[in-house]
Amino acid sequence: MSWTHTPRPAILLWCLWVFPFTLWDTLYLALRPHSLPSHEWHTPYFSRTFTVWASIDRMYGQQGYDEKEGFVLAQSVTNMLEATLCLAYVWVIWTGKGSATGFWRAKVKGETGARAVLLGLSAGYVTAVKTALYIFREVFSDFKYTGHNEWRPFLVTWCGMKCVFCLSEGVAEVTDE
Repeated sequence: MSWTHTPRPAILLWCLWVFPFTLWDTLYLALRPHSLPSHEWHTPYFSRTFTVWASIDRMYGQQGYDEKEGFVLAQSVTNMLEATLCLAYVWVIWTGKGSATGFWRAKVKGETGARAVLLGLSAGYVTAVKTALYIFREVFSDFKYTGHNEWRPFLVTWCGMKCVFCLSEGVAEVTDE
């Protein structure tokens, strides 16, 4: 009997969700200053979510742009690598010669299964490393871009989002069958 990989539906959903969200985030950063609050493209495409986020993490806002802070855009390009790996994982599952149980319960075997696992692990690794770097960058700069916050919005928004990404990918990596 050959080895098989059976992805969980929650992992597949996460992988499908990551790409459009990450692309939106990357476009916001790449299109600065036009995407910043009070600029031409902010209201139709980036309002609310990025207004809040840029007020919590000023690296995303006018201050980061004015200071030519390149880390956040470099990190966002890394996010696109992560999202592309997630899509590649889904693609391998989708096109793999899996069992006839449908996409959400597909089992991929042998080399195809190994390829899927390698892509999934790579995406998880990229997620962990880029999130850790983002956190360490802020910690080691004495919270240069987030230190202005009261503790509650900082914990709920900034730390909360970092935890969602780390825990989602971490649980996916640890609990895979």
